[in-house]
Order: sequence, then C-alpha cells, then structure tokens
Amino acid sequence: MFTKKYILSVLFIGFIASLSVVRADDISDMKTVLTDTVAKLIQKYETRIAELQTENDALRKEIVSLRGTGGTVSAPAIITPPTIPSSSTITTVTTSKSDVYDTVIKQVNGKLGTILSENNLPGYTSIGLFEFIEPNAFFLSLDDGNNPPGVTAFKTKVLYTFDNNLNLTKIGLFELDYAVQKYRTVFGSNPYVSSVRTRIKNPNYKGKLLDGVVSTSGSTANTNTTTSSVSSGNVATTEVTLAQIKTAYDKTKLLDALKLSDSYIIKNPNDLEVLRIRYRSYYIIGKYENSLAEIKKMETLQGTAFERTVACDAAVIGKIAKKTDVSTYYSALCKKK
Repeated sequence: MFTKKYILSVLFIGFIASLSVVRADDISDMKTVLTDTVAKLIQKYETRIAELQTENDALRKEIVSLRGTGGTVSAPAIITPPTIPSSSTITTVTTSKSDVYDTVIKQVNGKLGTILSENNLPGYTSIGLFEFIEPNAFFLSLDDGNNPPGVTAFKTKVLYTFDNNLNLTKIGLFELDYAVQKYRTVFGSNPYVSSVRTRIKNPNYKGKLLDGVVSTSGSTANTNTTTSSVSSGNVATTEVTLAQIKTAYDKTKLLDALKLSDSYIIKNPNDLEVLRIRYRSYYIIGKYENSLAEIKKMETLQGTAFERTVACDAAVIGKIAKKTDVSTYYSALCKKK
C-alpha cells in the first residue's frame, strides 16, 4: 500500500524535473503548469495504485484457494500407502524349477542352526543332499559324520513341503537304523513313496557320503523301508592304530576318535579300550543310544566281570536317554558289590 507521504515525495521529484522545461519568461504561467503537472501525476499514480491493489486481491484469492477455504493453512493431505495383499493372495513367480530349487537351498542353508535345533540334531550335522519332489516337497538328507564303515546312506532325513512364498512345513522325520539298514519314522509320515525325485548335492556339503556324486533325478523307494541309493564314498585304507585313537580322544577331538575307531574296530572288535573310548565319546556328543550300544558290547565281552563303573555310567546315560528299563537294569548292576 502506497502512503500519502510516498506519493508527495514522488510528486516533488516530478515537479523538480518539470522546472527544466519551463522557460524563465513564462513565470506567469508557472502556476498553471504546476497545477496541470500535479494533477496528471496524481491521476497516474492513483491508477497504478488501483492496478496494484487489484493484483494483490487476485494473488490473495489464489493463495487462499491453494491453502484451502477460510484463508487458513489446512493440514497436508494424508498419503495412504498401497494396500499389501495378504500372504494367501500373493503368488511368487519363478522362471524355472531351478530358480525355486536354488532359492530353497539358500534359505535352508541360512537357517541350518534352527533346523538342527528343532530336530534335536548335533550342531556339527551338515546337509548333504536335497531331494525335490514336484510340485512342492523335498527331503533334506543330513550327515552327522558318524556312519559306520561302508554305510553311505544319510543318517537322518527330514521331509518338508513349501507354499508359494517358500514357507517350509515339516511333515516327516526319519532316521536310519544301522542294524537293519532301513529308515524308521520318528515323526509324521511319507506320502511320497514312489514319487520322482530331483537330487541336488548341497554346495556347502564337505562330507564324504557324496564323493563323486552329481545331481541326478529318478524315483526312489519308500524312505521308511529302504536305504539311499547314493553311491559309496571313498574309504580310507591307511592302517589306524590304538595310539591315534587315544590321542584324538585325549585332545577332545571326539569325532576324529570315533571315525578312526570305526576302521580300527573292524579288525579289533574285542578291544575294550576302544569300546570304552567310543561309549564315552558318544555320550559327550549326545548320542546316548550309540553310547549304550557300545556299553552293551563291553558287557557281552566281559560277562560276569562287567565293570561296575561302566554299569553306573550306563544307568545315568539310560536315564538321560529316557530309557527307564535300561537305566533300571544297569542301576541294579551298579549297586552290586
């Protein structure tokens, strides 16, 4: 808004400028000239002020319309994020079966610790083989490194299914019975008795059960009743000594001690010292049934001379393994004088 003081200042400047065009001999007309000049300047600036006021009004209205009615600044509009469909409506698109297999393998390897814990398996157990069954299932073949010599089938198999989002559901757990060379059901069931399987060796597997084996496909027999058809791995031919086994045990390299003794005991099945190392090693790593099996061998060999201290150990191990009958039996032997 232009003030009166401002307008008079402008008029004064215009008045001084107009004196340069008034001749000295026209002093008599000075009053008229000044009056006309002032009138024109006033009219000119009033017109300009009116124009500016009009522009200001227009701008004010535009600002108000942009901010919202009432001339006040309204709250910014809330941006609603896109709705995420529920998992039941999501479909994972893959370009091929191999893409699905690769994704599952990476996912399973990433959660190996959880899988071992859920199935009460030792932390040193490794995944050797994936056996995929169309459209959405697979066996996970696990190696605990304790296979007897010549046995190349995986000790444990876990059966999973997966949905479109590759969420896994365990539907079966199977363990190999070394005595009869057949798998027994620990949990669930196997609905894929004669299904075709695509076998893929786990890229992270460093064990020996799949030496020289590449990914193959083909039908296999019932997991509950047959052993794996995977070919045999390499068998060490170096002669193992009792000293090597003792050294490994003394250094608490229990798995090495057990592997060495696997070969040694074939030729020396009655060596009580090795059997003692084996039952203690199995006990320490949590393989209670294996530990009790070695103790039973000692009992058979010693007969009535069966060591009382070993019987006491067996009673404790049987209790931990929740084998009440075994624990009771050895407790009686432990109490004998």
